Amino acid sequence: MSQVSKYKLSNKVYERIFSLFPQFLYKMTSKGKQRDLVDAFFTRTEKIVFAKRITIAFMLVKGYSYRQISQKIKVSTSTILKIADSLKSHSDSITKELQVISADDSFKEFLGSIGYSINKILPPRGGNWSAWRRRIEKEKKLSESAI
Repeated sequence: MSQVSKYKLSNKVYERIFSLFPQFLYKMTSKGKQRDLVDAFFTRTEKIVFAKRITIAFMLVKGYSYRQISQKIKVSTSTILKIADSLKSHSDSITKELQVISADDSFKEFLGSIGYSINKILPPRGGNWSAWRRRIEKEKKLSESAI
């Protein structure tokens, strides 16, 4: 778990730090140095936590259920709820940007790589669930062996 110093910052220093932070992120990402930024300032655990949070946000925007998200990326439903609440309480610009990015083919490919596509997740209504499950597992194995 991340550690925060027990020593409190003055309000002036706190405000200055958090006004510089977004500026720094913008400059690093606009120069194409995202990987350098992440590698330099995040531990392995922090990278995983942050990546999972971003993935949760994308999956929520794409309409995945809490249960589906929890099963696919191994997070608790309370973590998913925190991200969902954060998306609701912040500006719509974040959700809109997530929607734009999630429409990109590379993102759809990514979601496919962590599990079934959304159309295959739910079995047909009134259908044979066992046969559906076997078909999905067979398709998944075939796609994995092709890679």
